[in-house]
Amino acid sequence: MTITSVGAKALGAVTNFKPLQKACNYFEKEPARALAMTTIASCLTKDAIGCYMYVEQSLHNEKIPEDKRKFVAALDLTNGILNIFTQIICFFAMRKINQSLFPKLFKKSFDKKGNVLKTITTQIRMNQKKAGQKVDRKLTIKKEYDKIRKTCYDCFSFVTELAAATIFAKRVIVPFLATPLAEKVKNKMNKKEAEETEIKQETKPQEKPLNEIKPQETEATQTKLLDKYKK
Repeated sequence: MTITSVGAKALGAVTNFKPLQKACNYFEKEPARALAMTTIASCLTKDAIGCYMYVEQSLHNEKIPEDKRKFVAALDLTNGILNIFTQIICFFAMRKINQSLFPKLFKKSFDKKGNVLKTITTQIRMNQKKAGQKVDRKLTIKKEYDKIRKTCYDCFSFVTELAAATIFAKRVIVPFLATPLAEKVKNKMNKKEAEETEIKQETKPQEKPLNEIKPQETEATQTKLLDKYKK
């Protein structure tokens, strides 16, 4: 009973959590939009975690030659950053494009002027007349028509937006940009490392070169060494 009561209280607390309630309401009101947003968010999270893991692995992978590790890590870093930003851009750009693309592709079924709806309504009345039924002059199917249109638009939008983000962005744009950007990142990393090395060398105490040692210092050193061996 204790486990059951604790589980019930925990479940009740979770269901009463306001952000979760808002998310559930959002899924109920706009299921297609909520599903699309959740899917792209999961893709971005996965790529962000993968980017970090790949960079860490490349920097400490002993199987990769030491002089190549920075370039491989830079390539992984640019790949990860490009994957995230290009997916966001392509996803929302496609969402904007779909508003005009959908009516153009399916203008014979869902036109903006409503001519298709008028044709369907007229056809229904003609069928009623042929069947000997009373023709309903007040017939309206706009509500059902709009519902079907929204369902088709949501499905079309969901597929095209995710395709733009996960296929076009990751498989076309990113490979085209990643390599030249990785080279630039690598050069910046090398430049930064060289500057740090130069600073360390400047702060390190420098020994006098042999050609700058005075003759008196050399003679004194030799005398001390001879005295040591005489003893």
